[in-house]
This record gives sequence, C-alpha cells and structure tokens, in this order.
Amino acid sequence: MEGRPMRIEIQRSVVVVAALLAMATASQAAPDQDPIARGKVIVTRNCAACHAVGTTGDSPNPTAPRFRQLQDRYDVEALAEGLAEGLTVGHGPMPEWTFPPDDVTAIVAYLKSIQARTGAETVPPSKSRP
Repeated sequence: MEGRPMRIEIQRSVVVVAALLAMATASQAAPDQDPIARGKVIVTRNCAACHAVGTTGDSPNPTAPRFRQLQDRYDVEALAEGLAEGLTVGHGPMPEWTFPPDDVTAIVAYLKSIQARTGAETVPPSKSRP
C-alpha cells in the first residue's frame, strides 16, 4: 500500500502537465483564428472603453474617433506600423499601445472590414490633420 500514494501523485502530475500543455496549445492556436474575428476581440477588449469599435454607435469618449471611420482620416494599412511600434495620438488620455505582429495583422484586417467610407481626405497617420 505504500506505493499507492506515490502513484496518485504521479497521476495528478500527469493531469497538471496535460492541462498546461492544452492551455499552451490553445494560446498558440489563437493566431490561426479568423483574423477579422480575432481583431474584433482585440479592439473590443483594448479600445471599446473610448472608441466605437463596431459598425454603429458613437465613441464613449467624444474625442475618440469611431473605428469604422478611420479610413476617412488615415490609411488603415499604414496604422500597422504604429500598432507594432507604439501609437500615440492627440485625443484625450489614450495610452500608448504596442501589439505583437499577429495581433497587428488581425487588428488591421478587422479595421479594414468595418470601414464606412464617407469620401473625406485620407492622410498618413503620422501627419496631423489641418
């Protein structure tokens, strides 16, 4: 009977290791998720407190642009560099965000998918609007 507690501990250890491996595999699988859906999750989690991140509605912070209208002000593709290296903007108390490459790809894919073009002039994100 002395061998039984050791066997239970080994079984518990195997279960813990298997659970950790499953979590690691799940987190590695996330980049394979549909980039638009993944981008929506990322911007909803990180940006929705201030920005309108969907196809309707106003931004909770009136000075924060609606994401569906970013293309009216910026080249959305050009935002990728800022998202990867640190994006600083002129509205309110926005933190400087940086995202890993897979997240940047997903965010840009989502932003491109929701643009509602109104015909305004597009400017690079590094330049200020007149």
